[in-house]
Amino acid sequence: MHPDMVYSFPIWAVAAVVSGGAVVGAVLLETGLRFLLAFDRRRMQNDVAAAVFSVMGVLYAVLLAFIVTLAWDGFNAARATSFREAAAVADVWQLAQGLPADAAAPVREGARAYARAVIAAEWPAQARGERSDAAASALDGLWRAAAGFRPVTPADTNLHAALIAATTHLAEAREDRLLAVETTIPGIAWVVMVLGAAITIAFGSFLRAPSLAMHAAMSGALALSGALVLVLVIALSNPFRGDFRVSTDPFDRVLARMAAAPE
Repeated sequence: MHPDMVYSFPIWAVAAVVSGGAVVGAVLLETGLRFLLAFDRRRMQNDVAAAVFSVMGVLYAVLLAFIVTLAWDGFNAARATSFREAAAVADVWQLAQGLPADAAAPVREGARAYARAVIAAEWPAQARGERSDAAASALDGLWRAAAGFRPVTPADTNLHAALIAATTHLAEAREDRLLAVETTIPGIAWVVMVLGAAITIAFGSFLRAPSLAMHAAMSGALALSGALVLVLVIALSNPFRGDFRVSTDPFDRVLARMAAAPE
C-alpha cells in the first residue's frame, strides 16, 4: 500500500486507526513483557531505567516539536501563497480597468481563464498529490495581452508598468504554490519519528509498576499522545491534500468579484 493512500480516507478514520493501533500495541507489549521479565528484575533496574527514559522522552519531544513546527510552517506558507496568488489575479483584473477597451478585454479574459483553470484543474490535481500546468496556457495568454499593450501617454506608461509588475507577481506566486505542492516532510523524518515513538513506548515498559492495569494504562496513554501528534503531522505535511487542505476560497472570491463587476 502506498503511503499517500492515507489521504484517501477521512482524517478521523486515520486518527482512529493510528491511535487504536498504537494503544493496542503498547498494551500488548506491556502485557508480554510482564510475563517475560520478572517483576523483581525490572524493579532492581528501575532507577536507571527511569533516568534513561526521561532523557529519551525529552529527545523525542524535541524531535516531535521540530517536525510539527516544520509541518505547520509549511501549511501556513502554502495558504499564504494561495492568497497572494489570488490577490495578484485580482490586481491584474483591476489594472485592466484602466486600459482601452480593445486592450482590456484580453487581459480581463486571461485573468478570468487563469482563475478558472486553477480552481477546476490544478486544485483537484494538487489534492491527488500531482503537479498540474493546466493554467499555464492562460498565464501565457495573459502575458501576451499585457505585453502587447502599447502605451501612448505617460499615464498609460505607468499603468502598463504596474500591469507587468502585477503579472510578474502572479507568475512568482504560482511557482511558489507549485513548489509547495511538491514539498513535504522527508521520508527519513517519518522513519525517525515512527521508530522513535516505538522505542520510547517500548522502553517505558521496562519501568516498574506493581499494577499491570495501571502500567498498561500509562503505556497506552503515552502511545496515544504520540499517535495524535503523528496524525497532526499527517494532516499538515501535505497542505493541498486531506481534509484540512488549503482551499480555493481566495480564487472563488476573486471570480465572484469578476462576475459582479460590470463589463
